[in-house]
Amino acid sequence: MPEYQSTYDASLAIGSPGMVATDSDFENIVSKQIETATVGFGLAVGAGAADGSVKLSGTGYEGVTVMDKAQTSGDYAVGVTAAIMNRGTIFVTVDGNVTPSGTVTYTEATGAIGVKAVAAGIVAIPNAKFLDTVSSGGIARLFLG
Repeated sequence: MPEYQSTYDASLAIGSPGMVATDSDFENIVSKQIETATVGFGLAVGAGAADGSVKLSGTGYEGVTVMDKAQTSGDYAVGVTAAIMNRGTIFVTVDGNVTPSGTVTYTEATGAIGVKAVAAGIVAIPNAKFLDTVSSGGIARLFLG
């Protein structure tokens, strides 16, 4: 019989970007239409120009995109209605090394979430904190309060 799998990871990933990390009454997920460019899962978005829309490099902070298995491309395309979490706990790929004590920010142009200093194009996410200590590029739980 042929060998189907000869290697495997010793541990499973903690989660996937955009995956809801907890199931509770505290979370709040809203529907918003994606405007101007595709947006991956687990990225921060700001308000778009049209009512009820979001985009990368949008105005302010609206929330984090939630994974949707119906989106077979692995992201939300322009014009698609996306699930946006603005309260709860979600898995994200971290931009830089993070710890639970750092101020959470996101880069407007990319939606990447980390702990960079607030500056032009880098916005603080209010009432947010990482729940894990993770190296850059890893997956961490992000609490949105």
